[in-house]
Amino acid sequence: MSNILAVLLFILLWIGPVIGGVFVAKKKNRSPNWFWLGIWPGLGLWVFIVFLFLKPLAICEHCKKKIPLDSRVCPYCANETSLPSKTEEEIDELKKNRKKKIIITVIIIILVFAIFCTFFFTFIGKTFKDCVPYKHSIELIENNKTIMDYLGSDYKQTGMIAGSLSTSGDSSGKATFSYKLKGKNGISRVYIDAFKENGIWNYTKINFYKEEQSPTVINLLAEE
Repeated sequence: MSNILAVLLFILLWIGPVIGGVFVAKKKNRSPNWFWLGIWPGLGLWVFIVFLFLKPLAICEHCKKKIPLDSRVCPYCANETSLPSKTEEEIDELKKNRKKKIIITVIIIILVFAIFCTFFFTFIGKTFKDCVPYKHSIELIENNKTIMDYLGSDYKQTGMIAGSLSTSGDSSGKATFSYKLKGKNGISRVYIDAFKENGIWNYTKINFYKEEQSPTVINLLAEE
């Protein structure tokens, strides 16, 4: 279920702005071709935001070319246009409404993006915590009296887990990552290097540092 939600949110932030942007572009008589840039994830969102700030264009009834909405004479065919004139009050009201719509849309985009990022990083963290190398390192830590005396029994993992984790079916995989533990004496860090072969995880490194940027290390593999 988590995988499905992550994919749906990704598609929403990737495809959603492109579809919405094409609609906005057509409504403003502007070319929607810019949204081909949406092929690259994330870029369509920025194009969409730019289009929100662009003023609408009108169509000249003589040459059918796109012209500024307040044009009285077409800059292409030099014919007078029949575009309806607006008072300064109407123009100011239109500008205010456009700004409100832009602000509301941008706020919605930011909120959706924030929700996506929160969910994504939560999902990534859960993926690491569910893997065998992470669980094995925690088991070694909790069986090490020196480390537990330093951390305290109420320690917890904190911050993002940084690195990579990949598996190919149940037979092979690779894990290289680090994570922080917050205990009674401060922040410690654990480093793990492992590879999975024939369905079995093999470890080349599980190191525990009591403090960040400290040369003092406890090799948990040597104490297994």
